[in-house]
Amino acid sequence: MPVGFGSWGFKSPLAHAVAFSYSHPRRRRRGVALLALLSVVVVVVVLVTSFRSDRRVLADYIDTAHQAAVESSATAVDFANLIGRTPTVDRQEFITTLAGLRATMSGANAAIEGVEAPTRAADAQARLVLASRSWLRGLDLIEGGLLDAADRPGDDVPAMVIERGIVELAVGDRSYEDAVTELTLLQSSLDVDFSSYPVVAFTPASGILGLIAEAQASVGLPLRRDAAITSVGFNPRRLGTTDLGEAILPLTSELVVTVTVLNQGNEALAEVIVAVTLTGDRAGAGAEDARTIDRLVPGESSTFEVTFEVVPVVQYVLRVAVPIVSGDVDVENNTHTERFIVNEEG
Repeated sequence: MPVGFGSWGFKSPLAHAVAFSYSHPRRRRRGVALLALLSVVVVVVVLVTSFRSDRRVLADYIDTAHQAAVESSATAVDFANLIGRTPTVDRQEFITTLAGLRATMSGANAAIEGVEAPTRAADAQARLVLASRSWLRGLDLIEGGLLDAADRPGDDVPAMVIERGIVELAVGDRSYEDAVTELTLLQSSLDVDFSSYPVVAFTPASGILGLIAEAQASVGLPLRRDAAITSVGFNPRRLGTTDLGEAILPLTSELVVTVTVLNQGNEALAEVIVAVTLTGDRAGAGAEDARTIDRLVPGESSTFEVTFEVVPVVQYVLRVAVPIVSGDVDVENNTHTERFIVNEEG
């Protein structure tokens, strides 16, 4: 039996057709070359994209760092101006101004810590974060130390607090200088024009002894508490006074007393309780009321009304009082006492 292509000459379950393919060697080499070229192109594209992305991240980081540096520099100038006015600045202005400076520095610190920093900017980032945190701690310590020095001239503790504050500010200044060196090197690698970094110097030139002396000599920094009753009005209004000095009111069954309390000190007052008491020379003729003022900042006043039932002829005594707090510089204005009568009918 003749043996055909693809057959063993008998019907075997293993018998199958065999097919052959042929590729020219030149075509195979061309395919391999194209595949290699494609791989190179992909690698180059990835590298270029990565390089551009890294440059963009670095440029954004440098922009953020520069903006934070500008804000820090302006804050340092404002701080130096405030320290220079220590002998005359008012306590509340001192506290309010420093609160604003700390708020600005907190914003700059948040921007630095929140920005994406590329790996090669890690050293500069660490130094900027250290600088901003040190400045914030230093401002807190300097404020507390100067206020304590003004309030307690013979105490040694304020000097130690001020010294710690100056150390923190100096650490911040030095860390910032090192960060600027790092940032300048990074900028040169971008071949892009950036603005120069401003000088930031929080450390007071007067030193510990100078700061303490200025705080102790200050006329505005020492704590003054003074809650004053500045006005007590009647409705209906007074008609005049008797020979005994009692106020005379027209006939009425109801008296509205208007009370104004003013914070004449240099520290905010909280939960100021004002007691208004009316007494008379007849049984059942008296009454009392009280109001709480949540908060009074220096120079702020609060006015409220209290209504009492009154009758003619009775000799009344109205007393308005706020509690005397520790350090109150004028206790005479904490109370107001007034005698009055209401005219009879006809």
